[in-house]
Amino acid sequence: MNRREIRPNARHRAARRPRPTGAQRVYEALRHAIIALELEPGAALEEATLCRQFDVSRTPVREALIRLASEGLVDLEPNRGAKMATLQFIDVVDHYEAMDVFQPVICHFAAVRHTDGDLAAMTARLRDLRRAVARRDAESIIRANYDLHCAIATAAHNRSLANAYRQMLVDKLRIAQHTGRGRSLAERFLGTHRILERLVRAIGTRDTKAAERLARELNGHIRGQVVAILSASLGREVAVPIPAPRERDFVVIGGGKLVPRRSEGSGS
Repeated sequence: MNRREIRPNARHRAARRPRPTGAQRVYEALRHAIIALELEPGAALEEATLCRQFDVSRTPVREALIRLASEGLVDLEPNRGAKMATLQFIDVVDHYEAMDVFQPVICHFAAVRHTDGDLAAMTARLRDLRRAVARRDAESIIRANYDLHCAIATAAHNRSLANAYRQMLVDKLRIAQHTGRGRSLAERFLGTHRILERLVRAIGTRDTKAAERLARELNGHIRGQVVAILSASLGREVAVPIPAPRERDFVVIGGGKLVPRRSEGSGS
């Protein structure tokens, strides 16, 4: 087949690919910005500003915000517009509890039902993650990790489970972003990547027991990192000078004894 015969087919395929609507463009751009924490939690989302930024009317912007609100990424307040959803401590606790249930199930189904194409997609996304970690590229790590888990969800071949799992992945990425960027994130993903390599291998060999076990190990590994980061404190490392007592802070009572002024009249 010569080049002249190929080109019309390529153009025909391109012509059939639907262009994203204004609402879809706004939704995808904001969703990425939210996951990457380019927009601060609690920050206001002004419709007029978004209209100018994306060169659309208010209707597509509102549609995008409503969709993001349905995913828990945006808070819509009556008569006050929209703002970025905040991430509470209880959200983190709930997330890892839910992942203890969902992740082993998704990985079990993926091990049983994956196709050769699914395995190729998981392997490619795992390779992307390996390269991103080696470059210490935080944004690429986040994207590759999300894409890998989406590929695992797709391999489960259960749309309801996969859709719920993808929604939970958004929370996972937001938590990861809250607890480290740049080099710190890359270092923490070294261990995560090693577990994911074993997990993809277990799925590929259809070893359901190993896939479930590694899914739980992965969730526990990440939970442990988050707990360590959230519980860390630099307070004990700070040398706070203790001021010398001042004369006016004390009073003299019977016998010439000095006591703190706050104790005066207390009988002590």
